[in-house]
Amino acid sequence: MTKILVPQPIPEAAAELLQELGEVTIYPHVDRQIPRAELLEAVRDKNILYAVGEVPYDAELIEAAKELQFIAAMHASAKFVDFAAATAKGVPVAGNPKLTAKTAAEFTFALLMATAWRLPEADTFLREGRWQQNQSMAFLGSRLYGKTLGIVGMGQIGQLVARKAAACDMHIIYTKRSRLSTAEEISLGSAEYRAIEDLFMEADFIALTPMLTKETKGLVNDQLISLMKPSAILINTSRGPVLDEVALEKALREKRIRGAALDVYQTEVPDPNPGPIEGLKTLPNVILTPHMGSAARETREEMALRTVQNIKRFIAGERPFDVFNPEVYGEAAIKDDRIG
Repeated sequence: MTKILVPQPIPEAAAELLQELGEVTIYPHVDRQIPRAELLEAVRDKNILYAVGEVPYDAELIEAAKELQFIAAMHASAKFVDFAAATAKGVPVAGNPKLTAKTAAEFTFALLMATAWRLPEADTFLREGRWQQNQSMAFLGSRLYGKTLGIVGMGQIGQLVARKAAACDMHIIYTKRSRLSTAEEISLGSAEYRAIEDLFMEADFIALTPMLTKETKGLVNDQLISLMKPSAILINTSRGPVLDEVALEKALREKRIRGAALDVYQTEVPDPNPGPIEGLKTLPNVILTPHMGSAARETREEMALRTVQNIKRFIAGERPFDVFNPEVYGEAAIKDDRIG
């Protein structure tokens, strides 16, 4: 019987289907990650590894899995899997890169609106019993219509964010490695291309949505942040290393920009102390969330079911969907310059 390891709980519907495919071991805890030593021991006799939650499947672990045949990732890019080590062992790695963009764009826009309207601050204010009277100058936020949204990285997620912004009567500017066609710009609310420095000077809101590559790592630094309007708000739902958190904290603390919202950080799981730098946690004008941009119940269930479908196809001798290392099938490698 095929032995399958799942290193953390997954949606019930997917777990039930998975049980029909083999002998399944699921690490049951939702409040902590499986210890490394336990994980290394658990993979030794497994044929299939379910990759999820950025539990690192590095070369050491792949080598420890003596019976390994397939890695099925419930993830859009699965950079926490060592593709080279898997390929060297003849093990295909498959994921689901096409299921999260709409949810991530919706979440990005939710952060934008929550920051603009200062919703966390207002919620805390009310819960603390401090609401004694209505004040005409209390909790002044920023409306969206008529404002300019600057999007850094106009890929699939950026374009979906642009469509939501256009529906709110926002003006859209963007920067990208290669400019969109005129027809594409028109379809995205007459979006206008800008050099990144001009975008940071002009935008009222800035959404960071680029992939993390060597070129985008550290892209948004003190120099760029210093160009922002005092009333501007910065949103990052791409990858933490795109943004210099120290520079952002300094700008927020000195009130050189109005606010920010972050879902991703320079330090993340599996680091034992993931999350933003301590200074950001003390500021009222920043929203901080634990990398949950695809955490809609429906989306996570779709991702889990797709992952189980890949496992089912592999066991049946069929090619899984969305193979990240097609070299194991004698095909050319996928060109992907993402580093996270």
